[in-house]
Amino acid sequence: MNVDALKTMQVVCVDDEQEALEQMHLALNSFCKTTVCVSSTEKALLAIDELRPDIVLTDVRMPGASGLDLLESVKKKHPSIAVIIVSAHSESEYLLDAIRLKADGYLLKPLNLYEMLELLSSIATQKTMKKELDHKNFLLSLLNSIGGKRVQIIEYIISHLDDDLMFHGTYDEVAEASAPASRQWSTHSRSSWRIMY
Repeated sequence: MNVDALKTMQVVCVDDEQEALEQMHLALNSFCKTTVCVSSTEKALLAIDELRPDIVLTDVRMPGASGLDLLESVKKKHPSIAVIIVSAHSESEYLLDAIRLKADGYLLKPLNLYEMLELLSSIATQKTMKKELDHKNFLLSLLNSIGGKRVQIIEYIISHLDDDLMFHGTYDEVAEASAPASRQWSTHSRSSWRIMY
């Protein structure tokens, strides 16, 4: 489980049963950046527009608009928000509809805390990795628009960052990668640089 990724997530939980909401809030509040719990699809849509959460966890059967209606609305208006459908064992026929509407996950009631956190962690990890990739791609496209030797050096450094966005290399390695074969720099000190966003 990627607890660090979970800590960056904002989650909206939707269930018409107060006890279920309290359990979700208690479980998620310790792991997620923000946890907002609401009792209807209508309240969820308002919370989603205001908060722009990363993940929505919704019961499928509720009075008024259902969790599937919420899933459809969220995917149309905010396709980057992950939506997880929660259903009782007897409601498994909703699974096909959830798949058709592109649900990001499906959990059965009664909720298993470990399974719920594993699914949320998996989604959070994917979202975190996508954000990091988007940042790197943005920097590379920005650098491509600048051109020149500096860009080659920066591109080399960015493409050799580790998972913590640290570059561990020598000046010789950077120079060798960016200079023509006939030109060599001769410094031997090793450096670590951190790229900050």
